[in-house]
Amino acid sequence: RNVEHKYSEDYIKFGFACQEKEGVDLPQCVVCFKVLGNDSMKKLKLHLEKRHPNLLQKDEDYFEWRLSGLKRQRLDSTSVFYNKTGNAVCDSYIVAYKVAQAKKPHTIAEQLVLPLQERWCSLEGEEAARKLNDISISNDTSRRINEISQNISEQVVDEIKKFPLFAIQLDESTDVALCSQLLVFAQYMVEEDFKDEFLFCKTLDTITKAQDVMETVNNFFEIHGLDRVNLVGVTTDGAPAMLRSRLGFQMLVKQCASMVTGVLCFIHRKTLPDQLNAVFKGLVKVVNHVSSALNTRLFKRFCLDMGSDFDVLLFYASVRWLSAGNILNRVFQLREELDLNSEMCKELAYLVNIFGILNKLNLQLQ
Repeated sequence: RNVEHKYSEDYIKFGFACQEKEGVDLPQCVVCFKVLGNDSMKKLKLHLEKRHPNLLQKDEDYFEWRLSGLKRQRLDSTSVFYNKTGNAVCDSYIVAYKVAQAKKPHTIAEQLVLPLQERWCSLEGEEAARKLNDISISNDTSRRINEISQNISEQVVDEIKKFPLFAIQLDESTDVALCSQLLVFAQYMVEEDFKDEFLFCKTLDTITKAQDVMETVNNFFEIHGLDRVNLVGVTTDGAPAMLRSRLGFQMLVKQCASMVTGVLCFIHRKTLPDQLNAVFKGLVKVVNHVSSALNTRLFKRFCLDMGSDFDVLLFYASVRWLSAGNILNRVFQLREELDLNSEMCKELAYLVNIFGILNKLNLQLQ
C-alpha cells in the first residue's frame, strides 16, 4: 500500500522545497530544480549527497536563499510573460531535440539554423522577426539536450513505479574512445502490455568487474527510488563478469532480490567448425592484404577494368556484429576478381548463407 508523505519545513536543510500537484506534496530541489516523487521524501539527503556533494556543508540560510530565487522564477501559466515566451521556449527545446536526433554537433543550431532564422525574419517582416527572435538558438543546446534526456528518464522511472515489477537487460561495451559504457534497458507493464525502454547509460571509469556494474546499477536505483525487491528479471551476455558462478553480476543481483530470474542473451554468439573457421580467417587475411592503401587503388583499377559491380572490399571489425556477414558477402561477389579456387568458393558460399541468416535473425531480435 502506497503511503502519502507530507513535506516538512525541516527538509530545506537538504535543499528541498515543496511543490503541490493534485493535492500531493512533491519535493523540489532548490539547486537543480528537479522535482522528485512523493515516495522520495525520505531520501532527500541522498539526492544532496549524490547530486550536489559540494553543498553538503552549506547551512539552511544558503538553501533559503536558493529557495527565494526559485520562487522568483516560478511563473503562473496565465502571466503575460509566460504567454509570450512559453511557445518560444518550447520551440528551442524542439530544435535541441532535432539536433540530438540527427546526431549532429551541438553547435550546428547556432552555425546553421540561426542564419536561416535571420533570413526568414527579413522575408516575413517585423512581426515574424520578433517571434523568431524569442526562440533561443545558441550553443546552450547541450543543456537543453541534457534536460530532455533527464525528463525522458524521469518519465520511464515514473512508469516503472506505477507497476513496480520490472526486468532489466544490460551490456557493457567499449566505445571508439576506449571508454567502457554500461547500457541498461528496462521492461515493465503499462496498461496491461509490455513496454521496453532505455533506462540509462553510465561510464565505468576504472575496472569493469561485476561489483562495479552492481554498484552503478544500485546507485541509479537509489537516486531514482527504484526498489531492487521488485526486480524480477536480469538479462546479460555471456561475459565472465556477468555470469561467473560466485561473483558474477547475476549472482550479486540474486543475493539482493530473490525473485530475479537470470537470462543469457544468445544474440551474436556463434562458433564455427575448425575447417570453416580456418577458411574465414584466411579470407580476413586476404581482405586485410587487399585493403592496404596501394593495394586498394590497384584492386579498384582492376575491378573497373573488369566491369565489376563493386571495386572495394569491406574492412572486418570483430566488435561490429554484422561485419563478418557483410565482408563475406562482398568477397563472394568479388570471388572472380580475387581468383578464389572452386573449393574455397563452395565453403565461402556456405559461410555467406549462414552469416546472412544470422545477421537477419540478429536484426530481428534487436
